[in-house]
Amino acid sequence: MLWMSFSCRRGQTPSSLSPHAAPRRPGRSSERWRHGDSAALAALLAKQAPRFPVPEAAPESVVQSMRFEPALHFQVELGPRFCVRVESLRRTPLYVVGGRDCWLQVGREPALHLRHGDVVFLPRGDAHRVFSDPGLPASSLDELLTHSAGAAGAERHAPAGGDHSVWSGGFYRSVELAAHPLVASLPSVLHLRAADAAPWLRAMADAVRWMADRRAGGNGVGVTELLGALMQHAVLAWLRGPEAGMPIAGASGPDLSDARLLTALEAIHARPADPWTLESLAALCHMSRTAFATRFRAQMNLSPMQYLARWRIHLASRLLRERRLTLQQAADAVGYSTGAILARAYKRELGTWPSQAV
Repeated sequence: MLWMSFSCRRGQTPSSLSPHAAPRRPGRSSERWRHGDSAALAALLAKQAPRFPVPEAAPESVVQSMRFEPALHFQVELGPRFCVRVESLRRTPLYVVGGRDCWLQVGREPALHLRHGDVVFLPRGDAHRVFSDPGLPASSLDELLTHSAGAAGAERHAPAGGDHSVWSGGFYRSVELAAHPLVASLPSVLHLRAADAAPWLRAMADAVRWMADRRAGGNGVGVTELLGALMQHAVLAWLRGPEAGMPIAGASGPDLSDARLLTALEAIHARPADPWTLESLAALCHMSRTAFATRFRAQMNLSPMQYLARWRIHLASRLLRERRLTLQQAADAVGYSTGAILARAYKRELGTWPSQAV
């Protein structure tokens, strides 16, 4: 049995090498964006991270930069016995689980046991399946979506009851998330267990289910914001580790208790256009160049300069898409000396040219 409602958000299109940020030419300083028509740009960049310096480095300020718009949010109610496969198709899911216990399996990895109120985020968008009975033939989620929307948006209802599973959530564009350097450091699955978490997680999960349920009157209003907050908290829990009071299944996060490393991350997020080098970031953290580079890569799965490049490209893609800046304007804003250098870095990171994505 299946009931499903879903709604599409308006489409938004979203290096591993040194960012190739050549020394900035005189007259192309980011100072120009603090005047006149730069007000909107300055406001947008200000939202990405708190201004530097800060009294004390904290993971929260880095996680705040994770703001994404889902391409689709949905709610699916499945009967007592089900098995649904979800292909990758360049999309990254975040699920809020409700109702009876079930399981999620990515590839041939051991299945995760999911209970009411759990939240699951698959940052890499790997193909997976969700099921109550692994022996059943797997139905395609895409076929269910198509079937549900086929009759002029008709809704299909299944009787509510304790034997049913209700999955609410959203799909994000994998290419957009992959451009964010923090997402690149995440494991394949983040699983927040409601049974071990603070009461607010269960309250947020309940709110997502109500908002996503068109029969109950939620009508999808507010789902985007709540899903975004749940994503941020899942990543924050991973960064902090299980000792923070919100256990998370799967690989443990990096030990970011070292405030020196957080200082570098916050500086990169708050001042992307600065001419950062490995030496200047290491000095900011009062560490040697080698020690800083080694520790950074071990914790973030990227070198410091790779992280900087990805963050600049992530910001540039937003500026090109949301503010309709020219390549040169975006390059000036995020620390590249020319629009051509930005375009090549964009191509390396996202696999497409800016002109094809905007």
